[in-house]
Amino acid sequence: MATRRSSVPKHPPNGQLTWHRVQRGWSCDELAKQLRRSVSEAGDGTPGVNGDVVRRWESGDRRPDPLYKKHLVLVFGKPAAELGLLTPEEMALRPSRERSANVDDPVDRRLVGELVKRVMLEMMGGGPQFGRELFLKGVFGMSLAPLAASGREIPDSIETLAEGRGSRLDPRMVDAYSAVTASHRQMYWDSSASDLLPSVVAHAGLGVRKLQTVSDVEVPGARQLAAAVAEEALIAARLTFFDLADTVRAEQFFDTAENAAKASRDHALVAAVLAHRAFVPGFAQDEQGAQQYLDEAYAHLPRGAGPLLRSWLHCVGAEVSARTGQVQASLGHVRAAEDALVSDGSDPTWLDYFDSSRLDGFAGNALLLAGQHRAAADRLEAALSDAADTSDKQRGVLLFDLASAQASFDAESAAATARQACDQAMATRYGMATQRAVEVRNALSATRYVAELDERLNALEIASASEA
Repeated sequence: MATRRSSVPKHPPNGQLTWHRVQRGWSCDELAKQLRRSVSEAGDGTPGVNGDVVRRWESGDRRPDPLYKKHLVLVFGKPAAELGLLTPEEMALRPSRERSANVDDPVDRRLVGELVKRVMLEMMGGGPQFGRELFLKGVFGMSLAPLAASGREIPDSIETLAEGRGSRLDPRMVDAYSAVTASHRQMYWDSSASDLLPSVVAHAGLGVRKLQTVSDVEVPGARQLAAAVAEEALIAARLTFFDLADTVRAEQFFDTAENAAKASRDHALVAAVLAHRAFVPGFAQDEQGAQQYLDEAYAHLPRGAGPLLRSWLHCVGAEVSARTGQVQASLGHVRAAEDALVSDGSDPTWLDYFDSSRLDGFAGNALLLAGQHRAAADRLEAALSDAADTSDKQRGVLLFDLASAQASFDAESAAATARQACDQAMATRYGMATQRAVEVRNALSATRYVAELDERLNALEIASASEA
């Protein structure tokens, strides 16, 4: 009778590839599906990869051949070195001055205080000492990303946050505070930033001061209150960044939102805040900075995300990739977002900024930046057709993108769409829409419509400046 031999892998296991797959919530079969699609769309032959092949790559039983190395890089939007695809000989070619970043490394606790120096704006009524006591001594003594990545539960007990503080919160107050936050969430869509922001900032400051009165996030109601504060600060960050294009103030609100979200231990909320933050470096074409936020956001997905949140995170990845010149990676994110939208799970009620029509909008923008203008126009028209009645701010963005797409094949239609976009942007004073106007102007610069468009854009610029 023959003895049974154990199978020894030919190569070291590729934990990096496994990690990046798991971060995106993909099974081996799902990654194989993404690779087959990428190979087919690139015209690189008939793909033969399946889930079993992916498992063999990850276990070290075999290495991907050059074709699949290329498409793994495209699908993940990451260098081959970060995916563990290079041999020791290939890694030796790396310049010595380069240091590879490892998103799995725990955050140095000594640096946390420097990373979050100010938790509150002065106008919110809180001081930096509060930020250290309540957050840094507790759950912010280290980043939650390594905890989520390792599969460990977020700890149920933490160090006392503020010595001598109280030990209870009135549940009626917490419910009332959360109700006001929910009202601000609804008001975001039909209120100007200048009207809504003062109320949002004041309410966020009130919530922070209420949290200041408790000794520990284990106090009943503290997590619910922290979640409401996180959402309120996120609304303030969205108003300052997307509506007013004020990056400096937005970053400070994002700090507060991220810290409060982590205190609430709500993985979905943490992921949402981090993904929002990725837009800031993404719009500045800082791909590495944006990807760091997205990687940490992905790490929280297995802990409580539904189909809308998973899909939206891929859409954020699509926009960041498109803005940093990674066209194929951007389109890969769009495909992943489409697949995620039909996955299982449930989403929180506060996730009101994404649905299938918004997916069409992200897809249209990615196709536009990829130079696929007719396909972009089709997706953008679908987004406009299905947009909710509360999507006036986003409608201006979609119209400007549609005008840019139409300009390459139908200048007259593009000019008509641009007029609608200017009217919409004038009504909402939404900063992201106004920024898109420049792209339309460039697309129509050689046509007879440019003079009229310049006049409209000048009026829009003046109105936007008065809003800020």
